[in-house]
Amino acid sequence: MDQDQVKQALLEMLDGNEKRGRKWFFPKNVDNQYKILANMTLKELLVYILPALLISLGIGAIPPYGLIVFWLIKSVFIVSIIVIPVVYVNYRPVKFRDNIRAKDFVKEFLDYQKKKKIYFVKPKDKYLN
Repeated sequence: MDQDQVKQALLEMLDGNEKRGRKWFFPKNVDNQYKILANMTLKELLVYILPALLISLGIGAIPPYGLIVFWLIKSVFIVSIIVIPVVYVNYRPVKFRDNIRAKDFVKEFLDYQKKKKIYFVKPKDKYLN
């Protein structure tokens, strides 16, 4: 890191707007997981990628083997089966935050949809009647 980057990081942490209460600060590059291959952890490789590879091998093993048209059709399915989990694991929905990933975003969204919603009704004015 050069001196300008260090100054920028310190200014970002000190923020002079003097708000009261707790201030949450999440650095842009913080992640608590060890990456093994292509920015994926061992668990993600075993849970998402390995089943996709096994299904792709199964599709590739389906006969007929000699016709190019069938290989083209199989290759479309194989590529889509492999690409979908890789994108699901590696896509970052928030542009400048590397620690927020699509799978976390989708999980949080689904949890929010399951949560009980609270609606407030405006009380009737008792003095008009």
